[in-house]
Parts: sequence; structure tokens; C-alpha cells
Amino acid sequence: MVRCSKIFPRLQRLDRQFCLRNIYYTNSIMGTPTSIVRLISFFAILLSGCTDDQPQQGVNCTEEFRAATLYVPGAPLTDSFTIRLSKSDTIRIKGNADFRQGYYVVLDDHYQAKLENQQDNFRFIGKRGNEVVVQEDFVFKADQCHITKVSGKNKL
Repeated sequence: MVRCSKIFPRLQRLDRQFCLRNIYYTNSIMGTPTSIVRLISFFAILLSGCTDDQPQQGVNCTEEFRAATLYVPGAPLTDSFTIRLSKSDTIRIKGNADFRQGYYVVLDDHYQAKLENQQDNFRFIGKRGNEVVVQEDFVFKADQCHITKVSGKNKL
């Protein structure tokens, strides 16, 4: 801010006060448009905000991936699959033998869309060579997000 005493060192006191008032008034008026622009910019940014590209559907699913497993002791199974008994769907889980030694996935969330809002009976079949060594029944249901095991063993 420019001071009157530096511009006019010999001004009388009243003249200096008048000069200071004029400088203050000029700076206040000049500052007002800047303040208004800042205020308008702030509200424009505030109102633009973030938007969600996907509309809310009323269901909030968790990011977890669910799978029901069965522990089969002994030598590893050479083949395993699950059959949906009502539709005779054969469900093969990729990488089932590599999952964890002795544990086999019976059904997982990959099947959720086909079972959504339903409950059905499933049968897990496990083979060693050509011989069926495991044949266990399960009941599963699914909502809009995940499958849930209703009944069936966890281990043999």
C-alpha cells in the first residue's frame, strides 16, 4: 500500500488523513471485484462437485469374493466338479486342484448371477482316476451379491 507521507512528505496532518482515506477507499473498491470473482469461483467449483457414473440401485455389495470349500483328506483328486441337480448344470472350478492341498471349491461367486434370489441343491463329485470317491450334497442360495451355503459338510 502506498503511503501519503512518502508521496507528499510535507502535507499537513488533515491532508494526509484525506490522502489515506482516498487510498483505502480506492483499494477497497479495487479489491471488491476480486473478492466477488473468488466467491463465484468457489461456488462454481463447489456446485460442480463429483458425480457418480453409475446410478445407485439400492444394493451395496461388498468387494469380497465368496467360495464354499470341502476338505477331502488323502491323495489329491484327479477331477472334481459340482452339479446343480435341478438343471443338471456341471460347474467346473478352474484351478480347483491348485487351490489348497486337500481343499476343493464346491461353488463360488462366479455362479451368483445364475442362482440370484434362489435356493437350490448341488452335488460335489470328486474322482481319483476313474473312480468316484466323493459325492456330497449341498444347498446354496444367492442374493444380489453373493452365494451362501445353507447346508453341507466342510470336511469329510
